[in-house]
Formats: sequence, structure tokens, C-alpha cells
Amino acid sequence: MYNSITSNEDIHYFLEKVNSLHDGYIIGVQYINNGISKIEHGHSFNPEQTKLVVKILVTSIWDAVVELEFEGLLEWQIKDNQWDMTDTTVMFDDQNWIIWSDDVYINMEEVKKGSYAIAKSMRWRIIE
Repeated sequence: MYNSITSNEDIHYFLEKVNSLHDGYIIGVQYINNGISKIEHGHSFNPEQTKLVVKILVTSIWDAVVELEFEGLLEWQIKDNQWDMTDTTVMFDDQNWIIWSDDVYINMEEVKKGSYAIAKSMRWRIIE
């Protein structure tokens, strides 16, 4: 069962249950864009019909696999340097976009050095 993140309380609950993804390793990524349609003289793009699924092996919670699902993506990037995550950030910006990053948030310039997603919605579950 998925848990949606719609409030700061949801963020705190997520961080507690997944141990802030400490000792986490990205083991799977899937991007889906169902928002491209043919129109006369080109194509129409609807970013609200995008989805990103990231699976993270978290060895600090008995080798659990945490699945993150983002919809309505504004921007995203996955970098896998085979190092473990020591912390994660989940927050809402001033326009109510949800931001996830694979490290502690300092500023967007620093966030963009690693893996991150900025989306309209985020939900998560532990699958293993």
C-alpha cells in the first residue's frame, strides 16, 4: 500500500519509517511519459502525465526496498555513483512542488549535483 506525502507530517513519517534512506542504494528507475500526443503540425506535451519510479535498497532497515513514485514531474535527474546515501531531503517549495533529493538540502545548485525529483505529487511504499 502506498503512502502519499501531502503535508509536513507525512514527510516526518516517511523519514522516520525509511530511516532517511540512510545507507540507501538506487537499484531501479522507471520514467513514463503518457503526455505526448500528436496534433496538427506537431505534438502536444502534458507534463502532468509523467511518472518517475525510483527503487532504493536501504541496508540500514534490514535490506528493505523503498519505492518512491513521483507524478507530474517538473524536473528530475538520477545519478548513480555507487555510493550510499547517508541522508535524504523531502520538502515543499513555495509553489507547493514536492522536492526529493538524495542528500541534505542546502540549495538547488547543490541538489542538482545528485539525484532529485521535483513533482506535483509523491508517494512511497516498502516493497521488500
